[in-house]
Amino acid sequence: MATAFKKPTPASVPAAPKAAAKPTSDKPQGLKVVPKRAGFRRAGHTFPDGDTTIALAEITEDQYNALISEPMLVTMLVDLPEAGAATA
Repeated sequence: MATAFKKPTPASVPAAPKAAAKPTSDKPQGLKVVPKRAGFRRAGHTFPDGDTTIALAEITEDQYNALISEPMLVTMLVDLPEAGAATA
């Protein structure tokens, strides 16, 4: 005897991740991006092997969300050196 198909209820369906707001800070910040495959492209950028840092001021909110939600990219927020700051 076959059982009837039960349509999933909204409570049993996982919610889609909400879009994250691009962080704001007094210090310049960037998004360090490491691709899981060299040459991967997303949000108008191509990511070679190794890490790439993109200043948050240079990307839109949509690009930021596309980058942080992409499973083929590992992303982390980093502080950028301030303009005119001495580097060691």
